[in-house]
Amino acid sequence: MNVPDFMYPARLWLLLGIAVMAVAYIAVLRWRRVATIRFTQVDLLDQIAPNRPAWRRHVVASLQLLGLAAGVVAIARPISTSVERTKSEGRIIVLFDVSNSMAAEDVPPTRLAAAQQAAEDFISQVADDIEVGLVSFSATVAIEVQPTLDRTALATAISGLELHDSTAIGDAIITGTNLLAQLQQAPDPENPDAETADEDLAPGALVLLSDGETTFGTSTEDGAQYAAQAGVPVFTIAFGTATGFIENPLNGDVVDVPVKPIPLAEAASVTGGQSYEAASATELADAYQRIQDVLGDTLGEEIEIVTERTWMWAGGAIATLALAWLLALWWLRGMV
Repeated sequence: MNVPDFMYPARLWLLLGIAVMAVAYIAVLRWRRVATIRFTQVDLLDQIAPNRPAWRRHVVASLQLLGLAAGVVAIARPISTSVERTKSEGRIIVLFDVSNSMAAEDVPPTRLAAAQQAAEDFISQVADDIEVGLVSFSATVAIEVQPTLDRTALATAISGLELHDSTAIGDAIITGTNLLAQLQQAPDPENPDAETADEDLAPGALVLLSDGETTFGTSTEDGAQYAAQAGVPVFTIAFGTATGFIENPLNGDVVDVPVKPIPLAEAASVTGGQSYEAASATELADAYQRIQDVLGDTLGEEIEIVTERTWMWAGGAIATLALAWLLALWWLRGMV
């Protein structure tokens, strides 16, 4: 339950005056009862005024006090607040490295398993009104989930990622950038006549997680330049350690797969994003949290909407006092 706020809360002290009036009313009722019994012939009073208002006058008085109280609340100017995002908030696409080097166990249980859990946690913390998409990449790039508000679909897709050969970071950045640009220019199906988004606004942001450097396709540098020209910031996480290794499934040879943070950091710098290095699951979660903290500045800030509710309380006060007046005319017209 939301507690209302007030523009002038000090005015609520006037409610004490209403409370004093209520106490005074009760005191007068008791005094009149004592005075009536002490100084009036009760039998004669019953003959003169057999249909006294009794409880009805209490209803009228209560409504009057209630109306006055509502009036006091109205002059304190109650407000309600809500938080909304600007329409330029964009979208987030997570670019997820599924190259074979992610099988390294330098981050237990494996780089892939730790990264999957961290990605799911990150997505679950993104604001509910922000669409998130998932793109996986190895030698090929696959759009696993189009930007959506369905967090369950994203979690299912992340848990089902499988490893393949090579690493196409540049191609993944280009694919994510094109997807964001297409969605920005696409008409709203619920309002096809509405204008498309402002081209000066970022269509969204990319969050790139990888443990290596590009080994196939477009270079990381060229991919970053492409995103920069489109106004898409890329936040990068270099995940893994310098001592990571995997076994070649064909011959059993040990293959060193040290993390390569420098190309990712350069890509983030070129696009206006930020780069992070994570050598453990804890550091990866921290990197995602820091990205979450700065995404609002990139995608559009939350704005607080203040709605004044004075008219509701003023209307309630007027209606209550009017009801009390009408009941007084009807019920109390014969009161002695």
